Amino acid sequence: MDEEGQAAHLPEDVLAAVLRRVPPRWLAASRCVCRAWRDAVDGRRLLRADLLPLSLSGLFVHFDEHKYPEFLARPSSSSSSAAGSRAVSGDLSFLPSASPHCGHIWHEGCVDFEDYNIKDHCNGLLLLHNNCVVNPATRRWNTLPTCPAKDGIGPVMHRAHLVYDPMVSPHYEVFQIPTLYRYYSGDDEIYLSMEQSEWPPSLCKMYVFSSKSGCWEERCFSREGDAAGTVSQMQAGYWRSMAVYFRGVLYVYCISNFLMRISLSNNTYSVIKPPVDHTVEDRLDINIGRSKKGLYIVASDMRWPRDKYLLRVWILNESCGQVEWMLKHYIDLKHVLAGHHFYGRDQWILEDINYNLFRSSGSQEDSKKATTKENTEWNSDEDDNALNYVGMIEDYYSDEDHYGDSRNADLRILGFHPYKEILFLSASERICLAYHLNGSKIEDLGNIYPKEYIYFKDLANEHEKIQSFPYTPCWMEEFPGNN
Repeated sequence: MDEEGQAAHLPEDVLAAVLRRVPPRWLAASRCVCRAWRDAVDGRRLLRADLLPLSLSGLFVHFDEHKYPEFLARPSSSSSSAAGSRAVSGDLSFLPSASPHCGHIWHEGCVDFEDYNIKDHCNGLLLLHNNCVVNPATRRWNTLPTCPAKDGIGPVMHRAHLVYDPMVSPHYEVFQIPTLYRYYSGDDEIYLSMEQSEWPPSLCKMYVFSSKSGCWEERCFSREGDAAGTVSQMQAGYWRSMAVYFRGVLYVYCISNFLMRISLSNNTYSVIKPPVDHTVEDRLDINIGRSKKGLYIVASDMRWPRDKYLLRVWILNESCGQVEWMLKHYIDLKHVLAGHHFYGRDQWILEDINYNLFRSSGSQEDSKKATTKENTEWNSDEDDNALNYVGMIEDYYSDEDHYGDSRNADLRILGFHPYKEILFLSASERICLAYHLNGSKIEDLGNIYPKEYIYFKDLANEHEKIQSFPYTPCWMEEFPGNN
């Protein structure tokens, strides 16, 4: 009798009693042994919900001239649930630093300023610029070994993306995916030989790090379907790559404005054209994210001149063997925001991590606000959570003295709520808004502008560059290969 047959003959109560004694990280791996084990784990809810990334705790926001990312956390509530009963902090200062007193890039000797930039995230884990994978909730981390991938060969570079699902396995993987420079004017022989080649190639070589083996390996993925174009056609495009991991598939939005759908189960990939075609000159803000119904993509044209704030949202439909984008939402936010003025109580709390760490006058109590309170799942479905606004949105952009040229002010996409059809936006880098795709309701979640941010800036009128994403904590204490 095979292994699955033996497991199937065990009484369900006995099997559940045995599995209940298995540590969480191995219990997640036990789901992969056979169908009977998976059914026992899932049916008896042996993987505790409070250990898994099932609730939204806040948003990470990284300003380019800050050393550490900031964290906008949900407030406390008396009706705390099991999944949200623990406090979460976004403070990454527990990680080793070569220049602990460096506040921003202009400080002399700040050799590791970019080390704490978040390159990617997945189900509670962060991948930092210094090749560190960290779980902020448990304060555990790994440092990855040097990847054998070589950048600078012709126009090719590599982007790192993280894959982690504790419901499937206790281990994570990091993928180094080849991409093309946004602008490459090289005339060397390597580039000339590649210029008319298909991109991505029919057999795409990637380097993959596995926390299970502790090393990098070369893995080849076969393309199904057509390429996105030729190397010469891919030289101009969107400036950053983004990735979403969902149900065994890694979706990567590439610099040259196409998506790679990478199937991890059979080492294949396909190219998906986005629903909107654009060039750099279009100045569109494009973002992808996981939300209630799977993979979402949003395109917005919200920048100066502000005669419109066009917002379009699509959902990727992959049912019945078809791949198509379905338009979910199309609106001019100018009409929604007209007649509204941002005021009212802050619902979420900014930790002000950089200010409290690097300003001698910073209050230690400020840094503890978000960590000493219990966080609960944000119940954004309640109508009375919404704030009513009065006034005009232009009033909010009129303050040029402290925040620079108001012409640079805009609305920016911060990310999708992972479980509800809500899009997070920022208004001139100061206010975080939750925009409900169903009903067009807007909520003011609080301030994301760090205290005395001007202290960390070199040019007061320079347009701030920020990166952000919603964070779902994972409380599994055991971390593969933990230092």
